[in-house]
Amino acid sequence: MGLESKTAFPRNIAQKIPADPILSFVSEHREGLWHAARLLGGYESARLVDRCVELLANDGRLTPRTWTMLGQILALLSLDYVDDPDLPYIGYFASIDPRDRVVEEICLLTDGLRRALENVDVGAHFRSVA
Repeated sequence: MGLESKTAFPRNIAQKIPADPILSFVSEHREGLWHAARLLGGYESARLVDRCVELLANDGRLTPRTWTMLGQILALLSLDYVDDPDLPYIGYFASIDPRDRVVEEICLLTDGLRRALENVDVGAHFRSVA
């Protein structure tokens, strides 16, 4: 899977975006997030990552909608839903060998996304959106 450092944002947008922990993290780790989401939740979860990246790139900032999507991605990576029998996540999780290198990479992505979300002043972001 590998943590990619390619940006998901067009150069003209990336240069206009101030240093923002969420935009920086998602831009730098888009591919890793996509693969982790696919492994833990299938292509539907991977599409959630695609849509979130697309909205962040188009808006150039965090919005309430992308905040919610990032929370869903973090919950998926954190295995919050893995024990819910009404959801398909247990099957995806069970297919991953715990010794696979991907497990460590998913943990690193989870910790990084969690730190990025914790460093966001949500009130300031959403006041500027309104």
